[in-house]
Amino acid sequence: MPKEVSFRISKIQFWAITLLILILPISSKYKLILFGGKAKGTVVAHQKVATGFSRLSGYDTYAVIEFKTDSVTVRMYGPENFEYEINDKLTVFYNKQNPKQCMVFNVAYLYTSSSAIIPYVLLLIWIAFYLSFKEKKQIR
Repeated sequence: MPKEVSFRISKIQFWAITLLILILPISSKYKLILFGGKAKGTVVAHQKVATGFSRLSGYDTYAVIEFKTDSVTVRMYGPENFEYEINDKLTVFYNKQNPKQCMVFNVAYLYTSSSAIIPYVLLLIWIAFYLSFKEKKQIR
């Protein structure tokens, strides 16, 4: 007679995997954060850029941020549709070999950008998987 297979996921395992899924958006930028250069950028302008998608507004607004490294001054776009005032100071992480590869460190942006969709989908699947194999309490 075949033995019945039982899947059981402990609460510690559930929370550990949930935490790993939640840090995915940050982990995609870990090289810049841990090994890159760090500079203070200044918002110098705002720019509207037409989107290729059919949104109601038809454009995204970007803050134009300027920062200086040891050898060059770099202009970059900040996160889309985040409102910064002119002359606001922001922390910028950049690749020391290629300063044009850079990012503004903003946790809210990391979790609301389009690249955060995959972790959210994984999180939903993981919670559904966990709940489907969770032991049911007996009502007496």
